[in-house]
Amino acid sequence: MLKLFIKRFLLIIIGIMLSLILLECGLRLAGWTISSYQQYKNNKALRNKSQYTIMCLGESTTAKQYPVQLQEILDIKYPNKFSVIDCGIVGITLENILNMLDNNINKYNPNIAICMMGINGDFVINFDDENINLNYIKKTKSINLKTVKLYLLIKQHLMTLIQQKNIVFAKNISDKKDSLLEYAIGLINIGKYDEAEEILKKILKNNPNDEMAFKELVVLYDFFNEDETRGYNMATYAINNGFSYGKEFYYKNIFEYNYCKKDINSLKYYIEKAINEDLYIFSTNLKYFLYSFIKHYITEEQKKKIFKTMINSTKDLKILAIDAIEQKDYKKAQNYFDNIEKIRLNFPNMDQYDLYKLIVKKLIDNNIKVICMQYPIRSIKTLQVQLKNELYYDKLTFISNEKLFKDILMKKNYDDLFNDQFAGDFGHCTDLGNTLIAENVVHTLEKILDLKQN
Repeated sequence: MLKLFIKRFLLIIIGIMLSLILLECGLRLAGWTISSYQQYKNNKALRNKSQYTIMCLGESTTAKQYPVQLQEILDIKYPNKFSVIDCGIVGITLENILNMLDNNINKYNPNIAICMMGINGDFVINFDDENINLNYIKKTKSINLKTVKLYLLIKQHLMTLIQQKNIVFAKNISDKKDSLLEYAIGLINIGKYDEAEEILKKILKNNPNDEMAFKELVVLYDFFNEDETRGYNMATYAINNGFSYGKEFYYKNIFEYNYCKKDINSLKYYIEKAINEDLYIFSTNLKYFLYSFIKHYITEEQKKKIFKTMINSTKDLKILAIDAIEQKDYKKAQNYFDNIEKIRLNFPNMDQYDLYKLIVKKLIDNNIKVICMQYPIRSIKTLQVQLKNELYYDKLTFISNEKLFKDILMKKNYDDLFNDQFAGDFGHCTDLGNTLIAENVVHTLEKILDLKQN
């Protein structure tokens, strides 16, 4: 009897283990399928022996964005002449683009590199001091810019020292869970989403109330996973159950999901909840993202509350510029754009530009033609100013998307060109927006390569 019991018990255990193994394999296969699709497309492009290989470097505004239309247009105009490699990774920083660059160069051996990158680090010094706020533009005639720059440089240096000290302190008190969480975030930053997902799940299995791991998993599902429902269900659970950490990410997920599903009633419900209970989310780094999904569904009173919370420095003028365009007040919009340009030119984030320069130099050193392309709406001048003293400057080609998009915004709606407004003055492009960028690139390629259509 005992032997029979042991035998049945072992069979049950083996059955459970086999089920878990099959489930694990299924999850890994699904994750691998999603994360490797872009790699498959790149390898397919490489298999087509062509005269030119173009490597597109960037973040979410590159990944599965304009490179798709670029390949399609080139295939029609110049069959079998170009292979477009999409090296865009959602959420990637310039530091990680640089770290992965040698591998990408060796793997794809490109002739041309298109660089539309840097938005995740911001190219402007972060300043929010009450003495340098929205009134700054009005005071520039009486303020010594060099003095202001020196003040901001010292402030930035001090903040860096404080952050480094805090990091060291945090490491000294971190436990295994924190190390695992940091490791998972690191995996996300280099595009290993399926591995990061498994680690976050393990953390939450051991501690379901770990709000930091919960938030990271929601972000992963939101930004990096095809199954949008999982992230949405987790986000609504977090908001409805009073989670305090990472609320801006939950609302971003909820707003975007209901906006895309055209569930206006749910969207308005959570808009009201956010404004009444969590208005501060419109002062976080996701404020432009949040606003872009709800701006057509809020009252003027709600809009005033959001803008009052959102706009606390001159950097936020860009949201007002787009708002003016949507109100058809183009003169007012251009005034905002001009003032924004002053900020970008006078207060550059040199840490970001130094990384940008290292990436460009490495490409040039590998005899790769470099095209520096600016994001839609933004002026190319800031890039040119920062790179003009580099020895390789004459080898660079610049592409501006500023006038092209601004002109079309006078004829079409913002939503015709962009799916969101995450950067304040631009967002992820629609098919039309990506086609405009791709066509702009093709015109540039035709000039620098002296192409003649067959």
